[in-house]
Amino acid sequence: MSNTIVVLDTETATLQGAPHLLEIGAVRVQEGEIQESFERFVRPEVEIDPMATAIHGITEDDIRDADDPATVLGEFFDWVGEDWFAAHNAPFDAKVISFEARRQSIDELPPGIFLDSLTLSRKYIPESPNHKLVTLTEHLDLEDGPHHRALSDAVYCWKVLEECWERAGGISTVSLTELLTRSGRPLTLLSAAPDSPRFPRRIRALGEKLESGEELTLLYGSAGEQPASLKVIPRFAYRRRDKDYLEAECSHSGILKTYRLDRVQKILR
Repeated sequence: MSNTIVVLDTETATLQGAPHLLEIGAVRVQEGEIQESFERFVRPEVEIDPMATAIHGITEDDIRDADDPATVLGEFFDWVGEDWFAAHNAPFDAKVISFEARRQSIDELPPGIFLDSLTLSRKYIPESPNHKLVTLTEHLDLEDGPHHRALSDAVYCWKVLEECWERAGGISTVSLTELLTRSGRPLTLLSAAPDSPRFPRRIRALGEKLESGEELTLLYGSAGEQPASLKVIPRFAYRRRDKDYLEAECSHSGILKTYRLDRVQKILR
């Protein structure tokens, strides 16, 4: 295969819980040269966490006119085609994209395998003080520019990957497949997708409501508590770290909120 790869980075609206895509940036590299780029803001379904803004600097004003996640992901997937991916700490970016795709009911995911420049930098740039992307760019004396923005970090990621590739034997000598064998466990968007939740028998009908988008009322609260009656529109359910969760639009506020399935005591309708 040719040495063509899409190097990407994502920024998120949230720092805790399931990720919400906020920005995606990528460069397509062919035979060692950047050929084209992709950069989009995303209008997420939740407000941007101020702590996330403190990291990447993206505000509500920046994304006011951005497209919705489904539109941006559709454009990005068409742009990627079947090329392989690379990212710094690839499991994180793969998870961000896969979570958002599942949330938007996008089932067809690009098949490309990920290389992880974090894993490779630990192997080939061991003298760096640490292997954060910011530290590596300083250690390698790369061009100074913004950090924690998707497109610029995608470019930095490529420069780090390029250095690893050279230290591994050179782009003209070492293929993507050979580099992949040195990059850790194989990873794809499909393998990074969130697991399906386990619905307790008492709320098994909730799984069917996810398909219809029908409003329903939950009795919600921990065991031993007086449950609250909540009207919601179910949107997305997933399993994460041995817990099952529901994302649903609150009918009262219109805000997308997250609920633990083990605290849903009953479905009223």
